[in-house]
Amino acid sequence: MQKNHYLSGSEQRVYGTIAHARLISTGEVVDMFPGLGKDMVYKVLSSLQKKGRLYRIKQGMYLVQKRPSHEPVIEDPYEIALALYSGYIGFSSALRLYDLMEYEPFTVFVVTPHTSRTREIGDYTFRAVAMGELAVGMTSHRGLYVSSLEKTFFDCFYKPQHAGGYGTVTKALYDKGGMDWNRFLDYFQRFASHSLCQRTGYVLDRMQRELDFEVPERVVSFFLRNRGDRTKLIPTAPSRGSYSGKWNILDNTGSLLGWYHGY
Repeated sequence: MQKNHYLSGSEQRVYGTIAHARLISTGEVVDMFPGLGKDMVYKVLSSLQKKGRLYRIKQGMYLVQKRPSHEPVIEDPYEIALALYSGYIGFSSALRLYDLMEYEPFTVFVVTPHTSRTREIGDYTFRAVAMGELAVGMTSHRGLYVSSLEKTFFDCFYKPQHAGGYGTVTKALYDKGGMDWNRFLDYFQRFASHSLCQRTGYVLDRMQRELDFEVPERVVSFFLRNRGDRTKLIPTAPSRGSYSGKWNILDNTGSLLGWYHGY
């Protein structure tokens, strides 16, 4: 038997006021309707949730459904991600917001200082990644808190597994055609280990040699000066691949620039 989704007078009043929003908090509704009282607001919101007009994404925060549904109808996953976690959109999600990825990832990454957590809502996975003191460098882009372009690429070199791998990162950088290299280097000077400098420098050096991609000499020189002991491009992958004596690194990706060379 089909459930009754008719709204009471109070429910119609509240829903009619908030229907334009994508997300709404209990506190906002309380402020909108001081005459209802907190207990009545809680009761109305609970009823609207049961009738599919709202979808609770966390305590005190609701997704406003434009049509009745007990499954979440997600129009802006990035807005939901920032409602779930306090931080900024990063990694592959930031690349997408900068139009540097061709497809829409169904995992949305939020960089936070201390929270690491995963939440699934509908078809999306919302993942918070704790970066400690590295959780800096955000800007406002399309009305959202997103890592700046230079910080996005730093984060992607720092944790390429959250960016779709080195192939995705190098293609995004190639398509962008560069960035503010001074700002980019500043993050490495402040935060990077020798091995991170080594891996990043090797990747940029190969892009410069094989793709005719312009990287300032001072950038390559900085990474060369700061390279460390022998390492692998992907530390957790098997030790198979080509070795670079210049960078003291084993390229075990198998297809670092495969998107360009057609393999």
